Amino acid sequence: MKIYSSYSSKSNFTHPKQNFTGHGGFEKLPFLVGMRNEVTTETRMFRDFETINFATNYIKRVFRDAPQKNIVVGACSTGEEVYSMKMLMGSTPSEITGFDIGKDTIKQAKSGIIELHIPAKKYTKFIDMDTYKDSFLAIEDENINNEQKFLKEIFNKTFEKTENKSKLIYKVSEKLRKLFNISLIEFDKRLFKCKETDVNCKFIRGDIKELNKIIPQKQSVHLFSFKNAIYHIITDNNYCHRENIEPQRARIILDKIFKDINKTLYKDGLFIMGEMEHQQHSNMNFINRALLKNGFLPIRMPDKPYLNIWKKVKEID
Repeated sequence: MKIYSSYSSKSNFTHPKQNFTGHGGFEKLPFLVGMRNEVTTETRMFRDFETINFATNYIKRVFRDAPQKNIVVGACSTGEEVYSMKMLMGSTPSEITGFDIGKDTIKQAKSGIIELHIPAKKYTKFIDMDTYKDSFLAIEDENINNEQKFLKEIFNKTFEKTENKSKLIYKVSEKLRKLFNISLIEFDKRLFKCKETDVNCKFIRGDIKELNKIIPQKQSVHLFSFKNAIYHIITDNNYCHRENIEPQRARIILDKIFKDINKTLYKDGLFIMGEMEHQQHSNMNFINRALLKNGFLPIRMPDKPYLNIWKKVKEID
C-alpha cells in the first residue's frame, strides 16, 4: 500500500466516457413541476468486495483505539452496501448510516429485506451482468471459491430466506440483443430478511449536497463511501441518456461535495469514491483533481487499477 504525497491525476486505467446510459432499476422522484427525475437503484451484496474489504480492515487497524467505528454510505440504494459493511466489520463496534434520495428505496432498506436475482443457467455462460454476481449467496453450489465461501458464511449468519417470488423477465440492451440474438432474460427473485434488527444500521432519506442534515455536527466519520454515484451529480438525466453538465458548474458541485466530505472525516479517514477506476462511468482525471484540491490523496497498490479509496491527509477551510 502506498499513499502518494505527490500525484498526477492521469492514469493508465482511466477510460473516460462522455455519455451514460441508465441501469435497469429506477425510482422516479418529483423534480420540477410537470417533470420527473429518475435515479438508479442498482446495487448488490459485497459489491466491489476488494475495495470494501480493504477499507473496513484499514479502519479497524488504524482506528483500533476508537470505541466505535463510524461509517457513512451515500447513495445506499436498498441497503446492500450498508449490510455488507456491517458483516465485514464483524464483532467490531460500529455505526453505519446509509442515505439515499429515494423514498421507496430507503423504505425497502429499512425493511431489512434483500433481493437476490438468480439468472437461468442458459444465460450465464455468455452474459456477465453485474446485477447477479451475488447470486451465489442464494443457491447451493459446491463450486465456489474460498472468498465466496467466506461471504456466504457471514451472509447466512445475518440473513434468512423468506420466500421465492415469480420469475422476472428483463429486457436486454440493444448491444446484447445483436450479439446473442436474445431480447429477454429470465431470473428467479429470492428474498432474504435480516434475522435481527440492527440499531447500529440506520437509513436516512437525504442528499449528498446537504450532508449537514445527515451527519450530526459533532460526529466524525472514519469511512465515507459514495460508490458509483458521482456521475449522477455531474450529468443531467435525459430519460434515455445522461449528458455531461457544463464543466464550470460541475467543478463547483464537486468542490462543495468533496469539501463537505473532508469536514466529516477524521484525519487519516477514508473516502471510497465509486468503483475501481477502470470501471467508472466518468472522466476520472476531472474528478481526481477536485479530490486532490480538497485534501485527499489516493491509496495505490502495485499492478492494479486503484480501488478509488482516498485518504484524508489535511483539513480544508
